[in-house]
Amino acid sequence: MLVIPSIDLENGKAVKRVRGRRGEYIFIGDPLELARRFSRAPLVHIVDLDGAERGAPANLDVVAAISEALEGACQLGGGLRSYEHVSKALELCDYAVVGTLPFREPRSFEDLARLFPGELVVSLDVLGGWVMGDGWRTRLMRLEEAIELLERFDLAAVIYTSIDVEGTGAGPLAIDAGLLKRVARRAYYAGGISGCGHLDIIKRAGFDGAIVGYALYRGDLSCVGDNFVY
Repeated sequence: MLVIPSIDLENGKAVKRVRGRRGEYIFIGDPLELARRFSRAPLVHIVDLDGAERGAPANLDVVAAISEALEGACQLGGGLRSYEHVSKALELCDYAVVGTLPFREPRSFEDLARLFPGELVVSLDVLGGWVMGDGWRTRLMRLEEAIELLERFDLAAVIYTSIDVEGTGAGPLAIDAGLLKRVARRAYYAGGISGCGHLDIIKRAGFDGAIVGYALYRGDLSCVGDNFVY
C-alpha cells in the first residue's frame, strides 16, 4: 500500500486544518520544504484549499514550484470545475482530482472523463454519510448515490476522505474499499491517520493507498520506509 504525502495549500502556505475548517490549524509551514522532503514518494497529493472554496485554482504558482520539486509525481485538486482548470492541473501533475464537478455537473464531467481517460481522480469527501462540495461546505448527495453515478467513468482512482476525523488524528472510520473499487482502478483513504496501527486498518480494508499529512510532518510513521510503501 502506498503512503501518499499530502500538501494542503492556503494563501501560498502549507496548512493542516481540523475537519477542513478555515482558521483551525494544527500545522502551518513551507510547502516547498515539504515537497523536498517527499521528493522520493511515488505520488504526492496536493490540495488547493483556496481554490476549492472559490471554485477556481488559486495557488498555481506554488503548485508549479512543488511539481518541479516532485518532477510531476503528484495529483492536484481544489477548484477544478472546467476543462481549462483540469488541463492546467494535468500540465503540472500526473493526475487531476475533482470533487464537486461530477455531482453538480455530471454531463460536463462525463465530457472531461472522455477527454482524459485514466487521468482523473474523484475525491469523495464524506461528512455524516454525505458527499460534500464547495470546499466541504455544501451537501451534494449521499455516498451510495455518488458511487452509483461514478460507475460509468474511466477513473484513475477514487479518494474517500473522512471529514469527520480529518486533522484530528483520531483514526480512520470503517469503510470497505471494495465498494469504492467498483468505480476506479485504485482506492485511497484520507482522514485521521496518526500512527502505524491506523495504516494497518486501512491496508486490511483493501485500500491501495493512504493519504497522510500531519503524521508524516511530525515523523510519527516510523513504519514507512524511504520508498513510501507500507
